[in-house]
Amino acid sequence: MKLQRLAGYGPVAAFVSAGMLLVFAVVGNLMLPPSLAIAQAIIYFLALSGWAATLAVAVFDLEWMQHAATRTRWIQAALVAAIVAAVAPLFVMVAELRGVTIPYVLEIPTTLLLTGVGFTLLVHCIEARRAGLLHGALAWIGIVDGAFWIYLGVLQFIFMFTPKLVMGFVYGLPITELVYLVFAIWLGVHLTRTRRTTVARPVAVTAASH
Repeated sequence: MKLQRLAGYGPVAAFVSAGMLLVFAVVGNLMLPPSLAIAQAIIYFLALSGWAATLAVAVFDLEWMQHAATRTRWIQAALVAAIVAAVAPLFVMVAELRGVTIPYVLEIPTTLLLTGVGFTLLVHCIEARRAGLLHGALAWIGIVDGAFWIYLGVLQFIFMFTPKLVMGFVYGLPITELVYLVFAIWLGVHLTRTRRTTVARPVAVTAASH
C-alpha cells in the first residue's frame, strides 16, 4: 500500500492515538487476577503499538498537506522512528508470551518506543511549524511533549544500568501522558477543521465561477 493512501486519516488517527494511550495507561495499572495476566499483557502491548502507529498516521497526514515544504531527511527519519516504535511493543509481547529470558528484553524495546515516539513528535511539530501547518500553542505543546518522551526514553535506557533516576520516570510519565492527550485531541480537531476548509475552498471557487 502506498503511503499516500494514509493521507486523510489523520483526524481519526489522532483521536485513536489518544484513546490507545488511555488504554495502556489504565490497563498497565490494573491489579487483575493471575488468570487474566496474559490477556492484560496482550491488550497492554497492542495498545502501545497502536498508540505509536496511529501517531505515525496522524503526523504523516499533517506532513502530506505541505509535502513539498516538509519533505526533508528529518521527516523521513522520524517516520522510520515511528515504525520502529510501533513494532517494539509487539516484540516484547511475543517475547513475554513465549517466556524468552533475553537480558533487557523489556528495557531496550521500551527505550526504542519512547524515544521513537518522542523523536517523531518533535521533528514533525518543528517542521509543521516551519511550514505553517501548525501555529501557536499546539505546535509548542507537541515539541515540548516530544522532548519529554525522549527524556523518558533516556531515563529508561539509564535504568538498565542504575535505578537512581527511576523516580524521574515515575513522576514524569503521567505528566507526559497528560500533555500528549491534550496534544493528540487538539491535533485531531485541528486536522478536521483544516480538511473541511480545504474541501470547502474548491466548492466555493466552483460556485463563484458559475
